[in-house]
Amino acid sequence: MLELRLTKVRDLCFHGLRIPQESVPTLVSMAEVRERRYEAMTYTGIMNGLLIVGGSVIASLILVAYVRKLFSEETLRNSSDLIGNVLSIVGTFYAILLGLIVVDSLTQFEGSIDTVQAESNCVADIFMLSERLPDPYGSHVRDLCRLYVHQVADDEWLTMKKGKVSMEARKTALALFRSLHNFEPTTEAEKAIYPMILDLVRQVWDNRRARTNTLEFGIPVIEWVALVLGCVVTIVFIGLFDVDNKRFQMFCVGMTTLVIALNLYMVYLFGAPYGGELSVSNRPFILDLEIFDGVYNADPLATPQKPATPVNQRLP
Repeated sequence: MLELRLTKVRDLCFHGLRIPQESVPTLVSMAEVRERRYEAMTYTGIMNGLLIVGGSVIASLILVAYVRKLFSEETLRNSSDLIGNVLSIVGTFYAILLGLIVVDSLTQFEGSIDTVQAESNCVADIFMLSERLPDPYGSHVRDLCRLYVHQVADDEWLTMKKGKVSMEARKTALALFRSLHNFEPTTEAEKAIYPMILDLVRQVWDNRRARTNTLEFGIPVIEWVALVLGCVVTIVFIGLFDVDNKRFQMFCVGMTTLVIALNLYMVYLFGAPYGGELSVSNRPFILDLEIFDGVYNADPLATPQKPATPVNQRLP
């Protein structure tokens, strides 16, 4: 089994941050790489979805049957015009409200995927660009990148399911932000790379804040109250129509409830991108770890050698 030894973390102290060697794993195997999951998103609530949607349909049929018993057939027949006018107003308003919230939830979920991808891309770029920086600055930046990705992928992703963020990962992100405060580039290559790394570090911090803000501010309770009450009122008005075929009316109530329940379930799924049953995967950060470990190098343990003859002299 091929084992790729990671760079040991050095006991450097920059701006008050000290990284112990045991904070980062020192060994990773190819078997572990193959076992890592690669989904862009994970879904674990198919049974809950069936229960929620199916239960909503059954509950709506029971509710309509109960409400119809509160009024006589003559009252419902004489009020059909009023019920129709009110239903057209309430139904239209509720359809617009539900559609806007569904679209907003989908947009938020897609934005969360893009944010995670951007954050992980920036960390990988910082790691690779820091190879051109002199030690101890370059090695310190790479150690912080590796430590941060481990903390996010292994620890913070689990805490985010509980609606919390990792304070250790936040401290490491701040340390990465301040890691090059005392560095002064001297060569032309360093002068070109230095501002690029600073901009990438800023993007890491900005994307991290966007990710944590999405986690802390989900769908407000008042929105759920409006959605559920709107659904109940709409279904009740449909059931109050006086029609001859009661079975067909119940069929219409069930189908309407099915459509609304599916949309509400979509809001529930996409409204919590990191802590719900359908959540954004940590795949981009796992890919960063594999890049850091040299999994995609032709020979991860070999040091690339400069050609003895310049390329322009070797061309015919």
